[in-house]
Amino acid sequence: MEPDSARSRRDQRFRGFLSMAVARFLQISDLHLGRPFGWLAPDCRAERRADQRRALEQAVREAIVRGAHAILVPGDLFDVEGVDAATMAFAINVFGISGCPPVFIAPGNHDPWSEGSHLWGPRLLRARGWAWPGNVHVFTSPGWTLKRMPGLPAVRIWGRAFTSHAESRERPLREGSIILPDSADATGIEVALFHGSRENQCPPWQSVTAPFSDRELAHSPFGYHAVGHYHVPSHMEKKAAQQNVSTAGKGVSGAASAGVRMAYAGSPIALDVTETGVHGALEVRIEYGQRQPLVEIEPIQLDERRVYDLQADVTGAASAEQVDARVQRAMEEAQVTERDIVTVRLLGRLVRGVRYAGPGPQVRPGAFHLRMDFKAVRPDYDLASYRRTDPTTTEERFASTLLARLEAEQDPGKRALLESALYYGLDAFRLREVVPSYEELSA
Repeated sequence: MEPDSARSRRDQRFRGFLSMAVARFLQISDLHLGRPFGWLAPDCRAERRADQRRALEQAVREAIVRGAHAILVPGDLFDVEGVDAATMAFAINVFGISGCPPVFIAPGNHDPWSEGSHLWGPRLLRARGWAWPGNVHVFTSPGWTLKRMPGLPAVRIWGRAFTSHAESRERPLREGSIILPDSADATGIEVALFHGSRENQCPPWQSVTAPFSDRELAHSPFGYHAVGHYHVPSHMEKKAAQQNVSTAGKGVSGAASAGVRMAYAGSPIALDVTETGVHGALEVRIEYGQRQPLVEIEPIQLDERRVYDLQADVTGAASAEQVDARVQRAMEEAQVTERDIVTVRLLGRLVRGVRYAGPGPQVRPGAFHLRMDFKAVRPDYDLASYRRTDPTTTEERFASTLLARLEAEQDPGKRALLESALYYGLDAFRLREVVPSYEELSA
């Protein structure tokens, strides 16, 4: 017969399991509706903007199918204040479809909230015959404000908005600045929704605004932080604490939640050639009730196009056609399709006299957008020979002089300029012609 103590522990675990609740969210941010996509060819820009709209429509469908209790949008739904009427109408209507759950939006630095905003201001929206659907809540304060979840009284959404385009140095998770109300349910969950920069994790092409540290995250009383601003998905996890809610209290350091403490969903579609990898949204599941809340996330791919950053060694290529063949081989090995966005970085030394201005007609249709990077390719001149001998000819004196200046120069921009001048000069001496080829050299 099972001992009374073991039966009691089993019954206690079973009762705890039955009393646990699950909150589900779909998190999406940094869509940047209205972005011009100037880096794409003109005939591709409209298609990429259509990709944005399809991604947001698919996100709403996923929220409905997955039974999400809410959609979380931590900033930069729009790229600029003055988006065109068609884009604005689309955004308003997409959240108003039948079955769409509540939507919580915390405006970011690209689409800040203000009374005079054409995106958010109720008066200006009414003047244009628009209004956000009743299920959409937009946070309007730069400080933390609370919104309760319909049907989930123990789940509370806390949001803060950017109210200008200016970069902010205010720290949203500054220790001691977040005080939960006495009415907060210790068995519930506090969810933070905001736009900001996790320190020491900022991609080189993005600005730091509303910074926060991992220490601040660890001490935050919020159980989960849905953050926008970074376009590449990332998250921070924390192991479960060996204590229950009754001893943890409200907002005590280390007791708010276990699992994923913070996550960036990243941009739903890649907005630039630098944004490689999978892009989409996140499903966030939070189990809460009789023990410390546990947060899990699952990525949802929304961008049907992949972004690739490839390399092709062109050393010894004796014609533009041979360069094309190596570029094509690199794309085939990476399994690039005609829907994808590709950067191919040429490496190595090109045979002297070979001119390559870009991919030919056999290569270009292999991708939706194909960008060539020539910064690392060099003509096959034996520069070491100019260093080994005393210069006697005009060519040798020219080369040795520029090589000496190149070796002494520390500034990368000036080094690239000197190297470009060196190769143009050697072309003039050896090939008796100068053709634009070295404008993209990098030191």
